[in-house]
Amino acid sequence: MNGANVAHAANEFARKLVSSVLVLGQSKSALGTLVDHVIVSVGTARDFEQCLRDFLKWRVAGGARIDAPVTRAELEEYLVQESQRWRQKTVDQHRQALGLVFSVALTHIEAQIPTFTRGRAYTADEMEAISRRQSPRNALATRISFYSGMRASELLELREAHELDPQPDRPWRTDLFKGLPDGVIYRTTGKGGLRRSIWIPIALHLQLQTRRLAEPVTVIDREVKRETVFDIGGGQSLSQSFSSASMSAQGFSLGFHGLRHSYAQGRLETLLAMGLDPLECFEIISQEEGHLRIDVLWAYTPKRKA
Repeated sequence: MNGANVAHAANEFARKLVSSVLVLGQSKSALGTLVDHVIVSVGTARDFEQCLRDFLKWRVAGGARIDAPVTRAELEEYLVQESQRWRQKTVDQHRQALGLVFSVALTHIEAQIPTFTRGRAYTADEMEAISRRQSPRNALATRISFYSGMRASELLELREAHELDPQPDRPWRTDLFKGLPDGVIYRTTGKGGLRRSIWIPIALHLQLQTRRLAEPVTVIDREVKRETVFDIGGGQSLSQSFSSASMSAQGFSLGFHGLRHSYAQGRLETLLAMGLDPLECFEIISQEEGHLRIDVLWAYTPKRKA
């Protein structure tokens, strides 16, 4: 096969493999113990397809047929080899994808490229300077994310509280948004279909209500179909707008995700000042940002170097 044919075959076979374990439209609670053996979101399916394509191209380059039977030894040889050039997150994602699709438990492989965690939080002044270089709909979305910790894709799923119930099978704390000033609770659907509450300041709530659409509009973001009810930015186009405006305003871009770092660090300072135990603070913030695992927040806490 030439390069183009290999790429096409890898794409088709990767899609077929992922489709065999793809279950959409089912809640994790309904799937029960099966949830660990299937893919339940389009975003994860897209990421795992890329992992499969990488592996299939590697095995063809080594002389194997693209559809030849796969062994655990071959998968682990691939991960060990690629760990020489990948960071840990990439190694773990490929191990998870390959293990799920080929139904095999793979050994944890240590990446040889160190992961450096750097501060990505924007200050309020930086955020405002960036938003002033965006369109009104994107600027409002940027401000909302800074003060609520929402992902870009979650802004497309924003709903008023009465329109969407939070995930019922999650251990939500009763003291979420503790220490925040007056605001309005909204809801959104995040990664893995997790429905959660978010807090939006009164001033931004009032602006948001002026952008309520007469009818919901369907948008496609990163191959995912979403129904939005507010005329604000979201998804990949918002992320691109933000990065461009950040380069213009600041001379650098830490990515739209940096706004979630800003929210996490601001909340941590507020909750610690109220005398809460650090682990309690982490649990509150993790639930507010839709993680439900406090260890994830360690990546959000480093301060930016001057």
